[in-house]
Amino acid sequence: MAIWQQRLAEPPGLWVMARQEPAAPPAELPAVPASFAGRAEDVVAIDRLIQREHRVIAITGPPGVGKSSLAVWVAHAWAADYPDGQLFVPLGGASGEPARPGAVLARLLGALGAAGDERRGDVDELSARFRSVSARRRVLMVLDDARAADQVRPLLPGGASCLVLITSRWLLVELAPAVSHPISGLGDEECLALLANAAGADRIVADRAGATRLVRLCGGFPLAVGIAGARLRARPTWTPGQLAERLDDERGRLDELKQGDLAVRSAFEASYAELSELDRLVFRRVGAHPGRTFGLGAGAAMVGAGATAHRDVAGVLERLVDSHLIESLEPGRYRLHDLLRLFAAERLAAEEPPEERLAVLTRLLERLATEASAGAWLLRERETVVTAVHDGVAAGAHEAVWQLVSAVSPLLDGAGDHPDRLALWSDAATAAAALGEGGRRCQALCGVCHAYHEAGDVRRSLEPAAEAVAIATSLGDRRLRAEALYAYGETLAELSQFAAAEEPLLQSVALFAELSDRRAEIRSRVVLGELYNESRRPEHAVKVLERALALLTDLADERMRAAALRTLAAANRLIGRRAEALSAISEAMLVGRRLGDQRALGLALAERGQLALDDDRHDDAVGDFREMLEMFRNVRDGLGIGSAQELIGDALAAAGRPVEALSAYDASIAEFDRLHDHVRVGLALLRRAAAQRASDRPASGLADRARADELLGVLDLPVANLLRERLDDEPG
Repeated sequence: MAIWQQRLAEPPGLWVMARQEPAAPPAELPAVPASFAGRAEDVVAIDRLIQREHRVIAITGPPGVGKSSLAVWVAHAWAADYPDGQLFVPLGGASGEPARPGAVLARLLGALGAAGDERRGDVDELSARFRSVSARRRVLMVLDDARAADQVRPLLPGGASCLVLITSRWLLVELAPAVSHPISGLGDEECLALLANAAGADRIVADRAGATRLVRLCGGFPLAVGIAGARLRARPTWTPGQLAERLDDERGRLDELKQGDLAVRSAFEASYAELSELDRLVFRRVGAHPGRTFGLGAGAAMVGAGATAHRDVAGVLERLVDSHLIESLEPGRYRLHDLLRLFAAERLAAEEPPEERLAVLTRLLERLATEASAGAWLLRERETVVTAVHDGVAAGAHEAVWQLVSAVSPLLDGAGDHPDRLALWSDAATAAAALGEGGRRCQALCGVCHAYHEAGDVRRSLEPAAEAVAIATSLGDRRLRAEALYAYGETLAELSQFAAAEEPLLQSVALFAELSDRRAEIRSRVVLGELYNESRRPEHAVKVLERALALLTDLADERMRAAALRTLAAANRLIGRRAEALSAISEAMLVGRRLGDQRALGLALAERGQLALDDDRHDDAVGDFREMLEMFRNVRDGLGIGSAQELIGDALAAAGRPVEALSAYDASIAEFDRLHDHVRVGLALLRRAAAQRASDRPASGLADRARADELLGVLDLPVANLLRERLDDEPG
C-alpha cells in the first residue's frame, strides 16, 4: 500500500506513450497456504464459470471463510493459460483504509511495463490506459478483499482475454460484469483434512472424535480451523479433544481462536468497524437471538423498533446480508454463523448496559408470546422458545418467561413433545418462585409432573407433585389442590404405591366434581380405574369408569374416551367378561386410529394383546405387543417401551419360547433400570426368573428372584405376589 501511494505521489509530468516492456511477465500470485484443503465443489464450479467464458468472478463470503485461499488456488490452476502475467492486488476492503483505485492502477500499469509518465493521471485516465494495455494480453488478476463495486470497477481490464478473480466480504451486486460465487463454511471432512494439514495427520487419526468436535466448534470456518491447527502444532502434547474442551465454553471461544497475529475476532472486528452505527446496533442485538434462525418481527422486537420502523430494520438486515455478517434463508428469515453470533454477543455485552440487554431479551420473549400459534409457527420456533425461556430465567425476565410458557405449552400436545414441555415447565417453576407466585409455581410443578409421566420417567415426578400439593393446600385454592392431588395420586399409582395413591385420586375426583369440571373429573376417574385394575379390584374400576363414560356423553374428547374404554376393557377382562372387554377395546382402537394418537394406540394394543394371550393366541399377542413397542418408540416413551418389551417376554414365555423371552425381559429390565423404576425392575426380574427356570438356568433364576425380593421389599403388590406364587409352585 505504501509503495502504491509513493508511486502515485510522484511529480506529475507530460504523458508520453513510450512503453517499457517488462523483462518478464509479472508472476505475483502468493503461494497457496500449505494447510489448504477441501473446496473441491467450489473449484469445480468456478472452473465451469471460466470455461463458459465468464471473465470476472466474485468469490464472496463472511470473514474467515477462506475466500482468498480459494481464489489463489484457482488462480494457480489457471495461471498457465494467462502467460502475459498474473497479478495479485490486496485491496484492503476490510481495513480502515481501503486501497484507492488510482494508486492500484498506477501499480498495475507499472507491473505490465508502463513507463513512469504513463502511471500518472486521474482515475478515469489511468483506468482507460490500463484497459488499453491489457486488451492485447492474456492476464490473470486476483483482486483480494474488495470493499465495493466502485473500488473494483476501474480496475477491470479491457477485452475478453483476461481473467479477474475478486474476493469480497460484500456481495458487490452493482458490479455488472461480475458473476458471483458465494461460499460458506467447510464440511466436517474438509475441515478435518485442513486440520490434519496444519497439525499433523497422525494426531487427527489418534483422536478423530475430538478432532471432529473441534472443527464443529470452529463452525467450518477455515480461518478458525487453521488457527486451531496452528495451536495444536505449537503444543505437541495436546490432543484435538483437549483443545475442543477449551472451546466448549462459548464465553471464551473467540479468545481461544487466536495464534500469533491471527485471530478470528480480528477478522470480525474489521467488518464490524465498517458498519454504520445503526447497522452495528442491529447486528449485536439480533446476535443475541437464542435460536438458530430468526424472523424480521423478532429482529425488530430485539432492536426495539416499533411497527413503523420494521422497514428500517429490514433494510439494515439486508445490508448485513450483503456484508456476509448474517445469512438470508428466505425472505424475512435470517441466520448468524455460530462464531459471528458469539462476536455479536461480545459486542452487545461491551457496548450496552445490563438493563438494555435484559430489555432486548424481554422484548423477544413478549414477541414470541404474541406470535405463538400451532402448526408452522410452532415447528419453526419451538427450539427458539425453549432456549429463550431458559435464557430469560437466567437473565431475570421472569414475568415474560411465564407469559411465553403459558402461551406455548397448550400447543405442545404431540406425543413426542414431552422433552420441551419438561424444559419449559421447569423454567416456569423457577420463574414463578422468583416472582413469589405460589399459585403459578404449583401450576408449573403439575406441568413438570405431566412431562415426566409422558417421558416414562415417573419417579422423578414424585417430589414436584408433593410440593404442588403442599403449596395448593397452604393457599386454600380448591382447583389448584385438585390438580396437585391428581398429579400426586397418578405418580404414586404409576410407582405401584396403590394404597397411598387411592386417597389423593378420590379427593381429586370429588373436588373436580364440586368445581363442575367434568373433563378433569373424567381424567381422574380413568387413572383411579387403572389403579383398581392394577391392584386387582376390577369391580371398583368398572363403577368408576362407567361413570366416566357417562360424563363423556356430551363432551367431544375422543382422547379421553379412548383411555376410558381401554381401562374399562382391562377391568372386564380381569372379571372374565371377555365379550364386553373385546367390544370396549375394539372401540378404543378405532378412536385411537382416528386421532392418530400413537400412545393411545400403543396402550390399546397392550390390552388387545392381553386378551389374545388369555385365549392362548400367542402369535397374535406377540404381534400386538411388537406393534405397541414401535408406537412407544416413536413417541420416546420409556415406560411404554419397557412395558412392551415385558409383554413380549410374557407372550413368548407362554408360547414355550423361553430363550426368546429372556431377551425381551433383558431389554425391559434395562429400560426400567434406566428410568430408575425399581418396582418395575423387580417385577420384570420375577418374570425373567421363571423364564430362566424354563431354560434350564435355575441358578440364574434364583439370582433374579433374590434381587427382585430386595428391590420390592415389603411392598404388598398383587402382581408380585402372583408371580412369586407361580415361582414357588414350579419344580426346581
